[in-house]
Amino acid sequence: MGIGLTLWDYNGSHVYSRTLALPGLYASDESEAIGLFEALTWVAELNLRNVLIEIDAKLVVDAFNTPRLDSISVFGDIIEACKHKFRTHPHCSVGWDVREENFVAHRLARIARDSPSPFTWVELPFDVDSLPHTFYSC
Repeated sequence: MGIGLTLWDYNGSHVYSRTLALPGLYASDESEAIGLFEALTWVAELNLRNVLIEIDAKLVVDAFNTPRLDSISVFGDIIEACKHKFRTHPHCSVGWDVREENFVAHRLARIARDSPSPFTWVELPFDVDSLPHTFYSC
């Protein structure tokens, strides 16, 4: 499984991107929740403030923004870990974005599957304008 994360500034310009490969198989909601955890971790590592984390998994966003999640599952455990991470660095919010608008992160996630270790880019490893604005399966 691959995770692609991208930081954009308020003008829509690329700041940083990160890819991570995770061994194993996960349900789609679990992998999206792991992506949220990794995004929260990255925001805390960079000590960023006023950050909006947008992900295209509405189930994950809704679970994260629910005060009390009554779920005894791997998914519920990951969401609780996300909430704990957020409490230690509460300078961001989590929102939902339509899948088609998240094409850069999906392209990075595909790259991540072939990378043995996490990698951070200051410049994207591909030309964003050359990408079709369609969903890339991860």
